Amino acid sequence: MCRFNFGWIAGIVPFMICISSFQGSSMKANEGLNQHLAVIRSQNKGKETNWAKLEAECLKLVKDHNSPEEKGEIYATIALIYAEKGYTSREDVRIPKALEYCKKALQHPLDATTACEMYGRWAGALMVTYWSYAEEDFVTVRQEAIVPCLTGLKLALDNKAPKEYPKAPPPVSKYDNPGDKELVNRHKEELAAQKKWQFLEKLFFQRKALTQMCISLYSHKPYDADELRNLAQKILKNHEGVVNELIGQVEARIAELEAPSTQTSKQSPREPAKDPPANSTQR
Repeated sequence: MCRFNFGWIAGIVPFMICISSFQGSSMKANEGLNQHLAVIRSQNKGKETNWAKLEAECLKLVKDHNSPEEKGEIYATIALIYAEKGYTSREDVRIPKALEYCKKALQHPLDATTACEMYGRWAGALMVTYWSYAEEDFVTVRQEAIVPCLTGLKLALDNKAPKEYPKAPPPVSKYDNPGDKELVNRHKEELAAQKKWQFLEKLFFQRKALTQMCISLYSHKPYDADELRNLAQKILKNHEGVVNELIGQVEARIAELEAPSTQTSKQSPREPAKDPPANSTQR
């Protein structure tokens, strides 16, 4: 099930929601903890859910799983419980909780893909809250939201997030002779290739989602590509090519929005986005 709200992020949120998973983590996973968290998270059914109850159940696990890595996983799971079903409005009570736990999770060791997602959820919650603000107020909020966007993008790029969808390796072959060292070694290599591909696949989606968030923020009036360039050059160190590409995408999006419309509509596409009615999309 993949659900999102608000038309203005329809091209972004599916990536952040559909790939939410701790499976295949690059860190040494605590299987017992992950199983507990997965069971709790599976109880999140949307607006009918008692989110405070699920939060409390997660926090109870800290007693027996109190290493920094384990706390990070617990806080990240709580952040997702509050964020992953989408928000109904900018006053949604889940937004401050999502912000709180994204920040808490990022104060602890996380695998790269989970950390990227926490940065994206953090920025996304701010965008939902402030998107329809007046232009003069939106400028300040945008300066706040772009920092986690770019920080998450930097983390993805530093971990070799591919620009294009990574090619899947051949499927892992089966073998029934554990005494055959050649087959055993080939099996291990194939498993390692699958694990690497899964990691790169997640990084690809995180890179794409965070990039789209940056584009959305700076193709919203008042336009300020120069501000984005200055911030991106500071945060995306050693990724100058990506900075230039990002600015080009923002400028192209602005040009598209400012192009004369060939269709008559009640609302110009150049007007600031307003909170549309909540909707959902299922995968």
